[in-house]
Amino acid sequence: MPLDETVPSPVLRALAACAVDAPPEDLARLSRDSDPRVRHAAVRHPALSPRAMLEAARFADAPTCEMLGENPALPVGVVRLLASHLADEVRLVAARHPRLDLTTLERLAEDRCALVRAVAEAALTRRLRGLATA
Repeated sequence: MPLDETVPSPVLRALAACAVDAPPEDLARLSRDSDPRVRHAAVRHPALSPRAMLEAARFADAPTCEMLGENPALPVGVVRLLASHLADEVRLVAARHPRLDLTTLERLAEDRCALVRAVAEAALTRRLRGLATA
């Protein structure tokens, strides 16, 4: 049975999106699900394809983009895209992402939101300190 909205229970679809061995094509479908619990589970999965990650970053609602920002497998380009999102919460999660490049992190250190600025400044300090000792 396909793992999409033909499965009547959003709870079952969300559980399927959390499965360690969930196929990327199922995760891509689930990342566009009408139920936010399902979308959030799918976009956090590291096996979600880079194309589906990019699509979510471009078209999903802010809470889904925020969950996407927690995905450890995000490509740098997708993290950069999240760093330019209108929602403060999405830029905040991007500032915390370990793959965010230094240039974008510097830009976030001048963000209009004080919390985003503080998190970006702290991340920038840690990274620069790490580069100095390397």
